[in-house]
Amino acid sequence: MKETFIQVNGQAVFTNDEKSNEYVQFLPDDPGAQMMKGWRREGVAQRLSNGTFDFIAQSRVRSSATLIKKVAHGRLSATKDGAIQLTLKIFKSEGIPMAETFLRESEEAVTGVKL
Repeated sequence: MKETFIQVNGQAVFTNDEKSNEYVQFLPDDPGAQMMKGWRREGVAQRLSNGTFDFIAQSRVRSSATLIKKVAHGRLSATKDGAIQLTLKIFKSEGIPMAETFLRESEEAVTGVKL
């Protein structure tokens, strides 16, 4: 990936609301349309006592599990890190016995599968 460095001069405004939420806003000295591409990301922000502020965007890690076997309420998968993962999801509104269903489908998921 090509790295791009853009320097923008301006003022950063740090505020707290009545619920102690902290907000950071950057106001460029010379705002211009299409100065840089907009984005919204999650990441780690750091504010030091000397006024230095930086933000490091983090990429969202997507699951890359490979399906081994599907069952009525879930799936058995092989994960990228070499683990076997069983995921079961049963809604309370289905009105079925949870413990029995979890046990039955867990056994069904691994039956006949070479792990």
